Amino acid sequence: MPDILIRSVELELKRKLEESAQTHRRSLSEEAKSLIRKGLNEPKDDRKLGTLMSQLVPPEYRGDDLVFEIPGDASEPPDFE
Repeated sequence: MPDILIRSVELELKRKLEESAQTHRRSLSEEAKSLIRKGLNEPKDDRKLGTLMSQLVPPEYRGDDLVFEIPGDASEPPDFE
């Protein structure tokens, strides 16, 4: 079976992986493979940002006038002339 070498892993990430492996009673390699499998099997979320934001609002509060405003002063649009 082929091997994979991952270099320059942050200490915090390695610590979390070790804790997760210990919790699941697996070796570090088995835990890493399990997490990679899980990540690759997760469905892709192709929704756009506007769709995600509108889905945060319950249906009874949605309407044509739903506007997401950015607080603060609006910047002027660029002048290309």
